[in-house]
Parts: sequence; C-alpha cells; structure tokens
Amino acid sequence: MPAMKDEVDRSSLLSLRQWITVEGPNSRDAVLRKTAVARGLALILRHIARTGIGRYGQNDKHVDPIFAALHQHVLGLKSRSLADDAHVDNFTLEIIDGRPVVLSCVSPSVNLVLEAGDTENAILPRHESLESWTIDLRTSPTDVSHPPTTGMSNEDSDALLTKLGDLLYKLYSGNPNLCATTAKEVNPIAFQRLNVDDDVVGGHHRQKRRSTAVTMLGQFGERHAQLKDLGVPDVTACLVRDLLEVSLGDFRPDTSVASIEEVCEELQLMHEKSGIFMFASPIVEQPRLEIDTTVLYGREDEMSRLLSVHDRLRDTGESEAILIDGYSGCGKTSLARSVIPHVERAGGYFIGQKLDVLTSSPVALVLNAFDMLPPLVLKMCNPCEVESIKRDLCSIFGDQLASLVRLLPNAALLRTSTWSSPPSASQLDGKLRVDYTLQLFARIISSRQRPIVLHLDDIQHTDQYSLDLLQHILCDIKGCSSILFVGSFRSNELGDEHPVNGFMRKLDRNGTLTSNIHLGGIKLESINALVSNSLRLVPRYCKDLSREIYRRTDGNPLFAIETLRSFVGTGLIEYRLRQRRWCWDIDQIGDVKLSDNVSDLITLKIAALPEKNRQALKALSCFGSSANHDILNTLSMELENLQLGCSDELVNAGLLNKNDTGYNFSHDKVLEAAVSLFPTEFERADCHRDIGRILLDAFDTGVLECVGIVADQCNLGLASEAHVACTNMARLNEKAAASALKKANRKSALHYSSNAMRHLPENCWQSERDLSIRVYLTHAKSAALNGVVNEAKVAINKLLPYANAIDKMAALSLKSSILASSRQIQEALATIVGALSDLGETIPQTYDEETREELFALTLQTISQHSISEVSEFKLVSPEDAAAAIIHFYYLAIQLSHLLHPNVLIIFACKSVMASLKMGCTKFSSFGLAVFAARGVLARDWVDESLVIGLFALKLLERFSDADDQRMSVYGEYYGTIANFSTPFQLCCERLNHGKEIGLFHGNHMGAIWNGNFFLHSGLLAAIELSKLQKECKYQEGIVEGDKDQYFGTTAAYTDLVKNTLDILTGDKPFSGRIEGDWPCPGANVIRYEFLKKYHHSVRAFWTRDFSQCVWCTSFLEDMYKNLPTSIMIKFYGGLAGYCLSESETENSMIDVAIATMKEKEAKCAHNFRNKRLLLEAEKLSRAGEVEEADIAYLSAIEAACKARFVHEQGLACELA
Repeated sequence: MPAMKDEVDRSSLLSLRQWITVEGPNSRDAVLRKTAVARGLALILRHIARTGIGRYGQNDKHVDPIFAALHQHVLGLKSRSLADDAHVDNFTLEIIDGRPVVLSCVSPSVNLVLEAGDTENAILPRHESLESWTIDLRTSPTDVSHPPTTGMSNEDSDALLTKLGDLLYKLYSGNPNLCATTAKEVNPIAFQRLNVDDDVVGGHHRQKRRSTAVTMLGQFGERHAQLKDLGVPDVTACLVRDLLEVSLGDFRPDTSVASIEEVCEELQLMHEKSGIFMFASPIVEQPRLEIDTTVLYGREDEMSRLLSVHDRLRDTGESEAILIDGYSGCGKTSLARSVIPHVERAGGYFIGQKLDVLTSSPVALVLNAFDMLPPLVLKMCNPCEVESIKRDLCSIFGDQLASLVRLLPNAALLRTSTWSSPPSASQLDGKLRVDYTLQLFARIISSRQRPIVLHLDDIQHTDQYSLDLLQHILCDIKGCSSILFVGSFRSNELGDEHPVNGFMRKLDRNGTLTSNIHLGGIKLESINALVSNSLRLVPRYCKDLSREIYRRTDGNPLFAIETLRSFVGTGLIEYRLRQRRWCWDIDQIGDVKLSDNVSDLITLKIAALPEKNRQALKALSCFGSSANHDILNTLSMELENLQLGCSDELVNAGLLNKNDTGYNFSHDKVLEAAVSLFPTEFERADCHRDIGRILLDAFDTGVLECVGIVADQCNLGLASEAHVACTNMARLNEKAAASALKKANRKSALHYSSNAMRHLPENCWQSERDLSIRVYLTHAKSAALNGVVNEAKVAINKLLPYANAIDKMAALSLKSSILASSRQIQEALATIVGALSDLGETIPQTYDEETREELFALTLQTISQHSISEVSEFKLVSPEDAAAAIIHFYYLAIQLSHLLHPNVLIIFACKSVMASLKMGCTKFSSFGLAVFAARGVLARDWVDESLVIGLFALKLLERFSDADDQRMSVYGEYYGTIANFSTPFQLCCERLNHGKEIGLFHGNHMGAIWNGNFFLHSGLLAAIELSKLQKECKYQEGIVEGDKDQYFGTTAAYTDLVKNTLDILTGDKPFSGRIEGDWPCPGANVIRYEFLKKYHHSVRAFWTRDFSQCVWCTSFLEDMYKNLPTSIMIKFYGGLAGYCLSESETENSMIDVAIATMKEKEAKCAHNFRNKRLLLEAEKLSRAGEVEEADIAYLSAIEAACKARFVHEQGLACELA
C-alpha cells in the first residue's frame, strides 16, 4: 500500500507539472494563460480566503483538511502531524482525457477541529466535486493527447510548487483575520450570499459559468466583489479574479499575473508587508491617502555602504566620517536615519540634529545632539553598564562633572548618589574647552560594542567653529571613542570655499577615514514600489501610474510623493467605494499639467488648507525646522491657531512630523513654503513679536527656562526697527548672552550681547548703570572670544569710568588678555600696573637685578615671619575685598612676565607673595607662591626651602572650593621643577597630565599646554614608553595647533622640540647634529630656549652614540640652571659619554662631577637618582680595572633602575655591564 500511494503522489505531481507551459529557461516564464493551473490556483486562494487554513505542520489537532491534502498531493509535502493515510482519499488529482481533474475534495465552510478517531466524512457531511478545475476543450491551447512540456526538471517544479504552498501557509496559517469566516459579523448579508451561491445553486451555477467566456468573466467580477464585501483584502480578491481571467485567456501584459513564480512573488510581498496589503477594504467614502515617508525606496546599495561603515567601526573602534550629498528631496535624511534600527539592534546610540537657515548657533545643536546620549544610556544599557559609566564619569571628571552638566544638562541623569550639586553660576563663569569635555564624555559613553552615530542634517548651514569642534572630537587620537559622523548636505549649496571641504581635508590629514555617498534620483522600479505601498495595490497594477510620476519627477523621492499627493488632492486619483480601491484614468493624468517644481506643489497644497492650519504653519515657521512641546503648550494658551489638534491635522497632511520633544517640518521645502506665506518681512516680524511677548511673559514668571529661544523671537520681532531703547530687551539679551557664554557658545553670546547693546537707552549710565555694566562687560567677553578685538576694547574703555572695583578688575583682566593675545605684552602689563597703582600698590620703576634681589630678600624675610606650614591659620580674602583684586592683578602680571625678562617674573612673584601674606590669601595667591619657589628659591639651590614653599602653595588651593582653574598653573611649577628632587618622576608625570586635563576643562589653553610640555619632558626622565610619549606628543600638537600664536609661538616651538627628540629616539628621524632655530619670543623666557636645545641635543646625541656632541653640551651649563633636572641629566649623559670617548683627565673629571651631583640629589630622592649614581660609579670602577667591584655596582644599578621603573637606564646598565 505505501508503495502504491507514493506512486499516486508522484503521478499527481507530474500531471500538474505537465500543464505549466514554459517559454523560457527560467521558472518565472511559466505561462498560466489558458491553463487549468491558473484556475486551480484561483480556487485554492478563494477557498483559503473564505475559510482560512489551520495551523498545519504543528503538533496540535487544529488541521484544515483541504490544506493538508493540498500540501500532500499538490505540493508534495508530508505533514508530520498527520498519519500517512490521513486525508489522502479526500483530495485526488488524476488525468482524465489528458487533463488534470480533482475528483473529490472536502470543502468545509469553516475550520473544524479533528477529534481523535473521527473521520472527515463523519465531521463534514458535505462534499463537493471540483470538476470546475477542468477547462472546456474550446478554451484549451494544447492538444489533448500532447500536454505541453514544462522545460523544468521535476526538482525545479517541485521546488516552485513547494514555495507556493509554504507562502500560502505563512500568509494564512493561524491568522483568521485574513479570511472571510471572521467577516460574518462585519457583513453577514454578503457572507450568506456567497454561501448560497455555492451551496444552493451548486453545480448548476458552475455549469452556467462555463457556458461562455463572457458570462464567466462577469461572474468572476461579481465573485471578486463578493469577496471584498466579506472583508477579504483587496489584493487577495484581485489575485483570485486575475487568475480566473487568465485561465480564460484574458491576459494583459502590464497587469495580469503570468507565472506561478509571479504568484509566489505577490504572495511573498503580501506576507512581508501584511500591514500594507492584507487589510480589510475600508467601507468609507474617501479614506485618507497614507504615505509612510520613513520607508527608504531605491537606496539599497547606499544603505548597504552606510551599514558597512558602521559595522567596520564596530570592528576597529576607530571613528569615521561619511558625507551624504544630493539635491533637495533625494532622501539624504531618510538614508541617514535608515540605520537607526540596525544601530539600536547592535547596541549603539543614534543621535542627530537638523540645521536650517534660521540656525543662529550650529555648535548649540552639536551640544544638543550629545545631550541626547544620557537618556539613551539609561534606555540601552543594563544596570551594571550604567553603574560603570556613572563611576567612570565621577572618576574622570571629578569636580569638573559640573562643567559637563553645564554643557549637557542630561548628564545629571548619570550622576552617582555621592555626587555633590554643581557649583554656583559665579564659580562656573569662564571659558570651557568644549571639544575636550565632549572628547572625554564620548570616550566614556562609546565603545566598539556601543558606538555613537552622530547625524547632522543640512551641514551647509554650519560654521567653522562647530566643524572645528567636530574635528577635535573625531580626531581624538588619545582616546578610545567610537563615533561615526554622518553629515548630509545639498550638493548645490556647498561651494568650494565652504568650511565643510576644509573639515574633510583636516580629517584626512589626521588619519580619520572619510567617505562620500552621492544621491541622485531613484529608479522606476522604486517609484513603483512607493506608489504600490501608498495606494495599497500590488506593483503590477501601478506600473502605468508610476511611469507617469517618474516622467514628471525624474525619480526625486520627495517630488514623487508630492506629485502622488497632488493627484489625489485634485481628484485624478480617487478612492471608489464600489471597487474598494484607489482608481485613476492614466490618460487623464497624462493630459494634466502640473508644476515641474516640488516647491510649487507644496505651496499649492498649503494654499488648499483651512485658514487656521495655514496660520499655524506660519507661526511654527518662526522657530525654524522644529519647536518643542513646552513652547507650543505656552503659545496654545494664547494663540488659537496653535492648538495641538491643529498641529496634529498638519501631521496627517504630511507637512509636520511629531516626536517626543515636539513637532518638526517634514522637509525643508515645507518650511520654505511656510515662510513664504508671509507676504512681507514686516508681517513676519509682527508674528515674531507676538510670539516673543507671550514667551517673555512666561519666562518672567518662571514657566519657561529657554532664554535663548525667547530672546530670538523678541529680537526677530524688532529686527525691522533700527534702534529700540528697551530695558527689558537689553536685560533679556544680556541673560541670553551670559547663558551662551556658560555653555561656551561664543557665536550666540556675541549675537545676544550685540542686541543687548542695541537696546540700551542713550542715558544708560545714568538710568541703568548696573545693567549697562553687565551688558558692556558681557559684550566685551563675547567680542573677545569671537576675535572682534577692537569692539571688545571699545566696550571695556567705555565701561571702566563707571565700574566698581570688582567689575573694573574683570574688565582690566579681560583687556590685558586681549592685548596679550594681540602680542601687545608691554601694553598689557602696563594696563595691569596701572590698575595696581590705582589700588595703592607700589610697583618698581625698573626691573634690574638689584631691585630683584632686594625684593627677593624682603619676601624671604616676610615668609620667615609666618608659619607657612600651618596653612589653616592664614587669612582668606573675600572676593569683594580690594585685596582680592590686587592679588588677581599680580597673578595676571606673573603670567605675562613669562614672556619678558626673568627679573620681571621674580619681581611680580615677590610682590604677589608679600601682598598675600600681608592682606590675606585668595586662590590666585598659590600661583605666585609656586613661581617664587620654583624660579627664585630653587634657582639659588635652596631645594628644601623651595619644597616647603611649593607644598604650601598646593595646600593653600585645598582651602578654596573653586580653585581648580588655578591647579594647572601650580602643578606646572611644582611638579614640573620643584618636586623632581623629592617625588618620583612617574608621579610627577601623573600630576602634570592631570593639570593639563584641568586646563582643558576650563579653557585655559596656556595652562594646559605648559603642563603638557612639562609632562612630555618629565616623561623622558620617567622612562615612559616612547611610543606612548609619541602619541601624547601628537595629542599635544593638536592642542597647540589652535593656539599657535599664543605666547608668540613658544608653545609650538617647545612641542616641536620634544617631538623631534622622540622621533630621533624611536628611529623615525636620523640625528642631524646641532638643533637649529631661535626662540620665537621677544626677550628671554625664564626657561631659555637655548638651554633647552642643549638638553635635547644631549639626549639625542647620547642615545644615538654621538658621544662627542653629548660631551660638548656639558660646557653650556650655567649656575642659574644647575638645579634643574635637565641640567643634572646633561651631567649624567656627559659623564658616561666622556668615558666612551677618551682616557684623558678632562673627560674623566666629568664623571666625578656627575657622581657628586647624583649623590647630592639622591639624599633628597633616591628613587630618581640612585640608579644613575650607581651606574656612573660602575663605569668609573670598570675603567679603573676594578672588575669585581664594577660588576657589583652594575648589578646594583640594574636592580635600582628596575625598582624605580627606569627601563631605558636598566637596559643601558645591562649593556655597559
């Protein structure tokens, strides 16, 4: 029996395959026209559409008999949940007169449960013979005795039919909502009519249908409508109708289904997009056209490239940048955002912002984008990861976490329970190094496993400052952040001179991978997919309409969408209730003339809106591309045309998008069309003014906190008026400028401060003195930060006659900084000296050595009269006290004196120390003490005294909660020089690096750079791995690059000196003899460049074995620098080099000098100098022939170097031994 059954199965499959006519080599060419197969498929689909199918193939009892038989006999699949002999006899397919005929088949009207032991005949009393599967001889295209050959192997045919069965199963199995049996309650009359048609009329009706082709076509159309009445999806009903029509020979090349492969493709589409196609036909007169603008059409290759870049980032962990360009409406934004699901599935973060022509501060949008990260961290990461990130933020930022929160308010979400509240605004007032702060933040948040994708849309509206910020973040060579920057822009709005081009070149030079994606129009097939999904019709029905849209739009996606909407809006495409689908006359559409510009279509669409909706669009356009909920809620209480319901109507019209934060225009072209609704600029200004007044009232009452947005609206409302004296406007803009300064948003700060100046009354110094002082000072700061030096100077000069002591100190401090940055050092120092004189200080008229020594002695005497070891006993000065201003000006004078003669530096350091000890200390006192200890006391070889004073300077800082901005200056002096004789070099390096980080946090570039240079110098002494030092040096170059002109280029000169030394030591460059070049600073810096050149020359010569050059360097040691670590190392290298050159007494005496120096310093810090002394002694013993003693000394030197982690000197000792 089983063998006979298998033979029947195979014959049935063969019989069906023989009736699939194939005209080409591929299965998709199998023509269904005038075949029983077409009608058989139609009836199968119709049956399933009416009754559904059971969950066939699962281990339960809910099995549909006809589908089981279909799988077993027609599709060649065996059910694992049924017995081998189950349902076989109820569905048989044999050849009668050369044609496949279904002899009998169970045809239930509903799915029934098969109980164990029951048979179908017992459960289903009604059987139906499906003779209708046969076709009249008059309609057959083939000879009865010679069925056509398939052109396919049995395996290919089986695979094709199996695919068809699987798709039917996937589409309908377990989904009763897609079949008509669930539609009884929806349309019971239609359901009864269809059943009556089958059951009562029965075979007579089917015989009548077969009488003529015309009658059959009419009946098929009626049956198609009846299926729709039952709620069957239109695509299913249409497919049934088309297959029946094709079986009669009514074949239309554009719309008819031609092969089983095409049927499979259509079913696959229904399965993949069931939400679009498998829905009940709506019973409404005019449903709304729904176009999903988030779907990306025709960009598969570009999307693949973008995803491959993201995946490469996850593999390498190295940041990359990719630019997407194209004309407006080509889908740049959609392409960039298409990676969001992929990024989120991979565990990464997607952040983005959109710029527009109204964007006044692009850098603010960059900050807003990064501010999106903390909520994403809480959403994406598990609790352990979140706690780890919180700990890292607390550890790395420390007290500077407040600075991060000031830039990114949401960072407060990641604070630990022990984190203290941020300092007051006065403590935070100052510049921030935004790029460094974001670099650190990105290093902590991002990783290979969780990279950041940053998308900035329409970067043609960005500026140089924001691009520089992005460059520094992406080129963070020191960190381990993983960021993919995606920038999109319009091709026709980016000229050759635009900053974006320079931005990409800088990224290339810094080794950041960059790439570009250009978008043009999409292909006809993609336009057809867009139309198909929008109209919810399968693609073959939309080909003619898609061709027309493509002809008009050249494949521009936005233009195509708006053209389709225009066709619907003008009635060229309409939803017909009788057909339950969208219909059109392609000839009529072809004759209609529409604009060839997408902007015109959008403008016409907006013009057809109700008046309240147009007014809402006008109001929303005043905020640019987006507006948040807080703003709109405030306005909705006052403006009738901004009710939330009105905004939602605009969303339904496809003009706005709604998100968690608010509403945004769906496209730039919509924003442009909304702006064009204002007939004149005056009317637009009136709208801004009305909005501004409402927001200003809310701001004054504390309802709103977004001072920048309020100020923008008020300013734009008064833009048409040349001068408006308004105290409230001046106060508002000053607050906005101060807020922008705190966020390091210098461009916005200047914009607001300029408006504040414009709104001050003419008699402002008499009527609003305090406000005027704040406005002028804020404007001077903003102008100075933006490089508008003359404007800053004018503001300061106007301010000074009216300022009090504190404001005058701030103004003069700013003025001196401006003069210094303009290389007017003498003028800057004169300004400070004048201010000190006004405060009653006596400043020496000359800066000669006699004056210096007198002040130095007097300062030492003053120090000796105080117990500086007890820091807590010293008086602290209130910031409002005049003494605070005096000490602050001395601090500024010391900073400037680095560029003048060393005597000037010592004199002002002495004056600062004496003023602090006499009047009381401020946080600025510490720097004067550190400079006095390092440059005055240590230079006289008073190591112990310098250590005591230096430690006092460090401890004094701890008494001030806001002293971090001074820490880097004190660290540079103490750990860069003084501590080298008491503290391990490695610890000094750690402190100096921390000082550099603090300087970067506070925007003190000079403090950061000098600490960085000291770190590199101490790194050579501390034997830090050379490759690591090279990386740190490259990072230092990046910091210096933005401040090359500061201190007349001295920072760049020193960094280059260290860089070249490292390159020579690593073999990247050859040693070429003496170092050329002069110190770029006028006058003499305390650390003389010529002396520094000798030290680096000695290091390079020794380690490249040019010992004669090394010995030559020792002849340049001067008493003034004999206690610097560099001087000691020159003696060390010179002593060893001397033995390598000659046996003469001259060279031999050098090693005795070096040994004596090392013994002296070893008494203070054995960690740093013991191994060096032992190595020198071992060399001396070796030359003296005392081999055993030398071996013992070598071993001791090796052990001491190993213990102190001086790897290079350990290796040197091993080599010499």
